[in-house]
Amino acid sequence: MKTSPNKAAAKELLRDDATCAFACMRSMDTLLGDSWFLWEPETLWLELSRAGVAVSTGNRDQIMAGRGVVTTGRFYYDALVFEKTCMSFNNDVPHYEALDDAPVEYIAWTNEEAYRIHLFYTDQNQEYDREPVEYTAVQLKRAGFLVAPSQLHWAQARLDKYYTELSKQQTHPLKKEVMEVWATGKLPSLTETPVGVQLARMAAVKVHFEAKSAQLAQDLAKLES
Repeated sequence: MKTSPNKAAAKELLRDDATCAFACMRSMDTLLGDSWFLWEPETLWLELSRAGVAVSTGNRDQIMAGRGVVTTGRFYYDALVFEKTCMSFNNDVPHYEALDDAPVEYIAWTNEEAYRIHLFYTDQNQEYDREPVEYTAVQLKRAGFLVAPSQLHWAQARLDKYYTELSKQQTHPLKKEVMEVWATGKLPSLTETPVGVQLARMAAVKVHFEAKSAQLAQDLAKLES
């Protein structure tokens, strides 16, 4: 595994609550080597403390969630683990004793970052089992989406099942128009029309995704500088 020589940057990234999960894990690789995957959490934080690194609470959550994506796989089949990972990967504190209702934009970004993490550490891709797909479809429906954002295309079929046959007939032209307009990449003025509302929801996910992508690129660049 290639590690970064920039230990100072790794320490700073672990202190910063805005750091992305993948960058936190690469920082751990840089400071502790790849054996950290096998250590108990308390040992990790103690070892880093000795090195002068006070890992923020949010980043501790991200690191443990990211390690779970690689080692246990529960993220891909357990809806509760999936939800908490979605919160952690978006620098939001998960509530382990209650439901969090992860926003759609959180799920879209987590899908991307978990893919990158799993591929980097295992050289394999992993598909979702029923529970995360169901969870994602429910969140899409609650948020009023007819069309799943491209990052969550794998939940579209399940989302469709939440609409009755009557509502499907009524919304089909709207869904078709939304998909056609979105595919052009040129959004019209997002007015308070049914199409405009749908496009605005998808645009909000896109904005969040692009912001997180830029943050991750910035984080990783610091490690390589």
